Amino acid sequence: MGNKTSKPNLTAYSSLRNSPQSCPAPVFQQRCVNAILAATVRQNLPAESASPWPDTKLPIVYSPKYNISFWGIENLHPFDSKKYANVVNMLETAGILSENQLAPAPEASLESLKDVHTTKYLEELENSPLKVAMVTQLAPLALLPAFLLRKKVLHPMRLMAGGSVLAAALALERGWALNLGGGMHHASYHDGGGWCCYDDITLLLRTLKRASKGEFNRAMIIDVDVHQGNGHERSKLHFAKLAAQGNGPTSTSTTAADMPDTFTVDVYNKQIYPLDEPAKAGIDVDVPLFLGTGDKEYSTKLSAALDEAFRRCQPPPQLVVYNAGTDILAGDPLGGLDVSEQGVIERDEMVFQAALKHGVPLVMITSGGYSKDSAACIAHTIENLAHKFGFGVGVEDLRT
Repeated sequence: MGNKTSKPNLTAYSSLRNSPQSCPAPVFQQRCVNAILAATVRQNLPAESASPWPDTKLPIVYSPKYNISFWGIENLHPFDSKKYANVVNMLETAGILSENQLAPAPEASLESLKDVHTTKYLEELENSPLKVAMVTQLAPLALLPAFLLRKKVLHPMRLMAGGSVLAAALALERGWALNLGGGMHHASYHDGGGWCCYDDITLLLRTLKRASKGEFNRAMIIDVDVHQGNGHERSKLHFAKLAAQGNGPTSTSTTAADMPDTFTVDVYNKQIYPLDEPAKAGIDVDVPLFLGTGDKEYSTKLSAALDEAFRRCQPPPQLVVYNAGTDILAGDPLGGLDVSEQGVIERDEMVFQAALKHGVPLVMITSGGYSKDSAACIAHTIENLAHKFGFGVGVEDLRT
């Protein structure tokens, strides 16, 4: 990667979309799908996640309700809570895809979330505006009624959590999939933080294991959001501790046995939030970075981490969960790194290539990104990934 930003032309893929013979072969679908596992998961997913199944949709999950908006209060937080719509609009304008080609995100029910979170924590979110304000780090929310926060904040985040579950199941079936939201990696089994209410990463892993009748039991998390993924790391440690104690009932509604073996790679700025030392015990390949890290150093360290991860994670994982925050971008107000947009695009391609090389399906979730350039960066990287790897279905069959 070079430090110079080189933005791909967002309209370049539109010609491929209109010329079926030019569409790249869906290489992930050809090389990374375990058809028996995928079919078992699809058959046994909870109805909330699987009905109707998006057979005729792209493996990209989205809901317009991902976008959080209420009287401008959301603008007091640096996170662009409406960036998801901006990504879709950019891709539509460029002719890369249409919104009606995207798989609608199902809402994760409160009952399903009890599989990961304690009842106490979920009840606090539902009934305490102060708790929601603390988790989102948006103090004015403490002054709003709980019913409004359930509608304006918690409902969109439950949709994103459900979207991550569906995207993971689609990845098993198609080879790769993307949730345009999700990646709430600061939420753990008993708490939240950093604008993250629900631990969708742990939720998707546990849901897939149960739906597979235990056949899905090995996963790899590659978390490259600029912040340490302390939430899923704490959840991993929690369920591992319970399993070691005898695999009995957990503090949630199910058993520790529903957690697959999970190998975690975390590439993050060590000098910023959350600075969670105890959670680092849940990291298998730890890649702490310093303020100002640029393209070349980032690329070198990520490449070495991927090589180490796939060498050590044996037997190979059955799914890569790729938490692909764009807050590593230079100029991000919370990130502190100096990675160009082209560096982000090449980062994502590097992770996809590693999964493809090892024949592992991959689900990508977009996680954090606080720069005004975040939405465009996500749109550009989706363009590049679709161009390099194919959407996993015949794009020519989905034209409107």
